Amino acid sequence: MKADPDERVKAFFKKSKPLFYKKGAVILRGDEVPNGIFYLNRGYVKNYALSENGDEFTFILYHKGDFFPISWTFNETRKPYFIETITPCTFYKRSREDFIKFLKENPEILLYIVNKITRRFDGLLVRMEHMAFGNAYKKVCSILYILCERFGKEGKSKEVIIDMPLTHKDIANLLGVARETVSVEIAKLKRGKIIKNSGKHIYVLNIKKLKEDSLII
Repeated sequence: MKADPDERVKAFFKKSKPLFYKKGAVILRGDEVPNGIFYLNRGYVKNYALSENGDEFTFILYHKGDFFPISWTFNETRKPYFIETITPCTFYKRSREDFIKFLKENPEILLYIVNKITRRFDGLLVRMEHMAFGNAYKKVCSILYILCERFGKEGKSKEVIIDMPLTHKDIANLLGVARETVSVEIAKLKRGKIIKNSGKHIYVLNIKKLKEDSLII
């Protein structure tokens, strides 16, 4: 019996040597030609763009098991985006040619990847919708709920822990709003005992209330 798709993709990439990067390392700069496909084995990474004024907007957060850059993988399209580590990370890297060959030889893996890309695209559309409507409080609730769905794990007291380090600035960059705005709304959520902080991690104490206060249907 063949291993599940995640394990087979991981096994393919792990035939290469591990690459270690510190927090804040830029893996790929805007319009730079990638030199391979990266598989994230440990840590967190962000994909973002910079405005002419230097303002950052985060499109995607990657975690263990993700690989990038996706567009370049399939059509060699270069995007003016940056990819940077949020935490210390371990990667494996294979050439685009080897990865395409692997997919041609394993079409069921290609179907799995298409499904993964589609779900990520759907998530981005949902986030864009929530950015366009509602007030700042509802937007912050919405992004926190989305992060719970993607990165959440259950704590000892049944709370949901967003299992990645997040600053108010990180949340602001996901929403395209000012850091000060996020700080004000986070304070409201804390007063309402909906969330709490432990270091840079957010603990959601009342996930039902967070969803009710968000734009999530």
